[in-house]
Formats: sequence, C-alpha cells, structure tokens
Amino acid sequence: MNTKLAAALVALVLASTGGWAAEDKATEEENTILTLVLKRSYTDGGFTVVSPVTTVCNLDSGGGGESANKTKKLADGTSVKRNKAPVRLSLPSAPEQGYLIDYDGKFSNYFKKGGGGWEQWYAENPTAHGSTTVSIPVYDEVTGHVTVCMGTQTGWLAGKGWVILYRYANGQLTEVIRMLLWIS
Repeated sequence: MNTKLAAALVALVLASTGGWAAEDKATEEENTILTLVLKRSYTDGGFTVVSPVTTVCNLDSGGGGESANKTKKLADGTSVKRNKAPVRLSLPSAPEQGYLIDYDGKFSNYFKKGGGGWEQWYAENPTAHGSTTVSIPVYDEVTGHVTVCMGTQTGWLAGKGWVILYRYANGQLTEVIRMLLWIS
C-alpha cells in the first residue's frame, strides 16, 4: 500500500470519529481494544512492559521523515483530541498474553538515578522484552477502524513509534497499516 493511500486511510478514520470526548480514563471498550493491541507471543513466555500512563501521540517529534509529516498534517482530528492528555490505564496486566503494565513502577525505576538502566533491567528480568507505550485507541463503529499510537523501546538506542490503523470486527483486531513516526 503506498504512502498516499495509507495517509488517506488515516485521515478518513480520524475525520470520521469526531464524537469522542477526552476523558480521564479509558472506557471499557477502549480497554477491550487495548488488550488486543497489546497481546503478543514470545517464544520464551516473556512479556513487554507497558507504561501505566497513555502516551500522547507525538506527531511533532520531527522523526519518521515524509510519512510522519504527512501524518501530522492529517491527524488533526479525534485521535489527537482523544489523546490530548495522558490518562492512567485501568486494564489488568496479562503476562500470559504478552504484556505487563508497570503499575507499581518496578520497571520505570531502572531509569532513575542509580537504577542500572537497560543492563540491570535485562539482568533481573530476562523475559521482559522492553517497554511499550500506547495511546487511547480511537474506534469508529461505522467503518470498524481503530487508530492507535504505539512506541516500543528495547535499549538506549533501540526503539520505534508508529501510528497504526486496525480493523476491528467480531472481537478481532487486524492491522491494516502502520506509519513510522520516530526511530532511535
């Protein structure tokens, strides 16, 4: 799928979901979708560590080149409005589904002074496959599209962030396309 078509799809989803208002927590439907977005399978039975606070989709990062600039111009709608401010997640951790939400701050403490960083993280948690941040998903019931911003980090200079378009139907989430916003 070419960049123009992908950008048009993202624009369509963002424009068609104008009824969502910002809230201070995720709705039940948003949590249901987030469990599908975060679900992963690791051969060692591991998990990704998810920030307990949603990320604001940073389309101003300057990363990602031309695709990110096009996405920024298009993402002037509901996804940005719904994610205007971070909110605390309320879904439970599910390591058996490949994600653990860092509610107690154990993993974020690795990056405080004297915490040991990524080296200590992996020494003490060899099956913790890096960290993940997500935005609140924006779902359009008419089209069945979901837009989410997601970032992953597995080392000091090993991370990526995307805006992802999914199709949501019958309790299943299928990725349509993702556009890279940043890379480290």
